[in-house]
Amino acid sequence: MHKKHVRSRPLRWRLVSLLAAIAVMGAGAAAPTSALAAPSTGVHRADVSAFRDFDAVTTVNERNVWKHMALIGDKYAIFNDSGLIEGPTSITQKWPFLPEQFTHDVDAAGISFSGPGFRWRHTWTKGNQAIIFEDSGIVSGPFAIPTPYDGISDVNVGSGATARVQHLAVRGGFFTFFFGLDFRIPTSALADQAFLPERFRSDLDDVSIEYESSGTKISYYKDNERIIFSDRGRVVELVNLDVKWPFLNAWRTTG
Repeated sequence: MHKKHVRSRPLRWRLVSLLAAIAVMGAGAAAPTSALAAPSTGVHRADVSAFRDFDAVTTVNERNVWKHMALIGDKYAIFNDSGLIEGPTSITQKWPFLPEQFTHDVDAAGISFSGPGFRWRHTWTKGNQAIIFEDSGIVSGPFAIPTPYDGISDVNVGSGATARVQHLAVRGGFFTFFFGLDFRIPTSALADQAFLPERFRSDLDDVSIEYESSGTKISYYKDNERIIFSDRGRVVELVNLDVKWPFLNAWRTTG
């Protein structure tokens, strides 16, 4: 996922080689102390065990503003770092055309842009099924995929007649890239990204990729944490989600 005006980046930016390059560049690199600092003990925090993990969470860079969408149970929320934009509210009310199995407990969610005006196109997976849709209706699916995914991220590549959507998918300790509907089994090891804390090298909750003017940023979600790292293998941020987005805490404790 990235800004619309950078869809025509040269092929050297293709994500199929990005994580492999990061693994090489970041090997042995230490994360900055500021990025890994624990939240201040002077601030009262709820017991993190009370918070439900996101079923799925994804990010889009829309007009240079990061927007996030999270799914828990049968509800969704759209928000930025300042607060809620939409929800939490019912998936069924927002997208009444979705088949029943995609109205709750979704495994993974990605968003790309479709057409003018930053129109969102969603890719959701659940078990061995996937569906692609926009707010106006289903684009494709549900259809079978070769394996369940823990997380998925969508990226617009190219422009005009050559425009395609590339996906990053993760499962267990592995990741894969593919285009369009060519869903694949992840076989490349997350463990090769040795600069990351070990807990982020398997069983992620979801993933997201964004292009910024300063470079590419990749987000991994795990339990109550999010880590962001750059295409140079540098950890930019490691944060507890209840501190980053406190306006979601009530939803995360009630589901």
